[in-house]
Amino acid sequence: MNKPSILMLCVLLLRWISPAVAGECAPGKVVNFAGVNWESGAFITAVLREVLERGFDCHTETVPGNSVTLEQALANDDVQIFAEEWVGRSDIWKKAESQNKVRAIGHPFTDATEGWYVPDYVVKGDAARDIVASAPDLRSVAQLADQKYIALFKDPEQPERGRFLNCPSGWTCEGVNSAKLQAYGLQDRYVDFRPGTGPAMDAAITAAYQQGRPLLFYYWSPSSLVGKLKLARLEEPPFSPACWADLTSARGTHRQGCAAPEADVAYGVSAPFANSAPGIMAFLQRATFPTDELNANLVAIADSQIASTTQAIAFLRNRGEIWRPWVSPAVAERIETSFGAPRPPLAVAAFPADWVISIRQPVNDAVARLVKNHGEGFRTVSHAVLGVVVGLDHGLDRLPWWLLIGTLMALAWAGTRRAGLTVAVGVLLFFLGMLGLWNLMLQTLTLVLLSSTATLAIGLAVGILSAKSHTTKAVLLPILDIMQTMPGFVYLIPVLMLFGLGKVPAILATIIYSLPPMIRLTALGIEQVDPDIKEAAEAFGIAPLRMLLTVELPLARPTLMAGVNQSIMLALSMVVVASMIGARGLGEQVLNGIQTLDIGLGLEAGVGIVILAFVLDRITQGFGARHAG
Repeated sequence: MNKPSILMLCVLLLRWISPAVAGECAPGKVVNFAGVNWESGAFITAVLREVLERGFDCHTETVPGNSVTLEQALANDDVQIFAEEWVGRSDIWKKAESQNKVRAIGHPFTDATEGWYVPDYVVKGDAARDIVASAPDLRSVAQLADQKYIALFKDPEQPERGRFLNCPSGWTCEGVNSAKLQAYGLQDRYVDFRPGTGPAMDAAITAAYQQGRPLLFYYWSPSSLVGKLKLARLEEPPFSPACWADLTSARGTHRQGCAAPEADVAYGVSAPFANSAPGIMAFLQRATFPTDELNANLVAIADSQIASTTQAIAFLRNRGEIWRPWVSPAVAERIETSFGAPRPPLAVAAFPADWVISIRQPVNDAVARLVKNHGEGFRTVSHAVLGVVVGLDHGLDRLPWWLLIGTLMALAWAGTRRAGLTVAVGVLLFFLGMLGLWNLMLQTLTLVLLSSTATLAIGLAVGILSAKSHTTKAVLLPILDIMQTMPGFVYLIPVLMLFGLGKVPAILATIIYSLPPMIRLTALGIEQVDPDIKEAAEAFGIAPLRMLLTVELPLARPTLMAGVNQSIMLALSMVVVASMIGARGLGEQVLNGIQTLDIGLGLEAGVGIVILAFVLDRITQGFGARHAG
C-alpha cells in the first residue's frame, strides 16, 4: 500500500472515531429532509433525524411535498436528504444524477418488492369471514383484459370499465403504472384511478379489505399494509432493461410491459451536502434496516396510531444491536446518553404535559367500528347517490357543447338583462373548450350542481326552522361556527373511510362545507322581512304556511340568492381539495399540476375553475339583484 493510500485510510479512520465532523452541522445550518408521506419513508426519515440531532448535533427539518417536487428540491439543494429514493424511476432523478447534482448513498433496506395486487380472498376466499373466492383462476395481469375481471373490478362511476387503483399523482410509480396500463392494452378497459394522496390510497385499500370487496391496486413492500393484510401479487412478464427504460420514460412508446427490476432503493443526497458531510455519508452508507424489522415498526405505527418520531425513538432505545454498527462508538454513545439526559425544564407558560389528553384513538376506533360493522349500509347509500351522479354525468356528456353554452347564456340574460355579460359568458365557455377542458368542466359541474342542490334543500329547511325557533337558532349557531371554521380537509377523512374514493364522498364533504352560509342567510332573510307587512298579511287571515310561501320567502329572495351564490362558490373552492380523495374534474387537474411541477397543466385547469366560477357567480348574482327591490 503506498503512502497516499495510508494517509487516506488514516483520515477516514479519524472521521469514523470523531463524534461529529467539524463543519458538517455548523451552528445555524439546517439539514432539510424530504417530508415523504408514505409509511416506510416517514419512519426512516424520523430515525435519520434523531440520529443526526442526537449523534451529530445537527438541526433538522422536513420539507413537505411529493416525490417529484422533493426530487427537484434535492437537485436544487433545497433538500439535503431523501430518505427513500427509488433510484432511476423518474426523469428528474435521472437528469439530476447525470449532472452530478444528486447522489445515491447506501440502501435504507433491501429485498423491496412492488407490483399489482388483489386481496388474497379474491383468489382463495376467506372461510373465517364467509367470503367465497370471486376469481379463483386469476394469476396474472394478462387475464385482466377478460370481461369477467373487468366486471369484477368495475369502476362505480364508469361501470362499463374496471378500476385500477394507481399511486397518487406526482409519485414516480404513478407514471410507471399508467405506462403499464397502456403496454398491457388495458387503458381503455380500466379507469386509471389516482387517489390524490398516500393516506387516501391506504384508507381505500383498508376499507375495501375490511368489507371484503374486490380491488385491483398497486402496492409495495416494506409497508404496514403488506405486513397486516393477506394480498396476492399478480404475475407480470419478466423484467427486461429495454422494457423498463421505456416504461420509466415520459417519452416512451409503452408497447411492452414487464415486471419491475429488483428495486434499487437508496438515500438520495444532494451533491453539495454529500461533499461537505463525509461523516454523515459514512453513516448513511451503513444504515440498512432489516426488512422484517422495518415491517414490524411500520405495523406498530399503524396499530398503535403513533407518530413516526415516537416509533423511531423506541427503535433507537430498544434495538441498539441493529443501529450501533451504523455509526462510530462515540456517536453511538452520544445517542444513548441523550436518552438518559434530563429533559430541559419547560417554560413557565407551557401547558403541563401530564394534563394533555387526545381524542385521536377513540375517534379512530369509532370510525373503524363503523366501517367494519356498517360498511355495507354506507356502501348502499353510496351506490344510491352514485346512481344520481352517473346519471347527471351521462346527461351532461350527451348534451351538445353548443347547447350547454347557449343554455348558460340564456340564464345569464334572464338573470341580468346585460348583453355584454351574456356574450362574455359564451366566449369564456368557448375558450374553456378550446383549452381541452370541456369534459373535466362537466365533471366539476356535476359535483357543484349536485352538492349545491342538496345544500339548497337542506339549508332552506334548516334556515326556516332557525328563523322560526329561537331554541333551534341557539343550538345551531355554535354548530355552524364549527362547520365554517373547520378546515375542509377534515371533512374528507370520515367520508373517505365510510363511502370510499370518488365523487360520492367528495359531494358529501362539499355539502357539509358549503351548508352554513345557506342556513345563515335563509334565516337572516326571513328575519329581515318587514314586520308591518307580516302584520298586514295576518290581518287578512293568512295561515302561517301561506305566509311563509307567499310573503316571507318572496321578500327574502335577494338574501336567499346570496346564500345560493355563496354556497356555489364554496363548492367550487372544494373541488381541488376533493380531488385528494379521487374526485375527477378540474380540481384533479390542478392537483396533478402541483404534484408533477407542471405549471402549464395547473394554470390551464385553474383558468377553467375561474371561468366556471365567474359564470355561475354572475348568473346567481343576477337573479338575486333582479328581485332586490
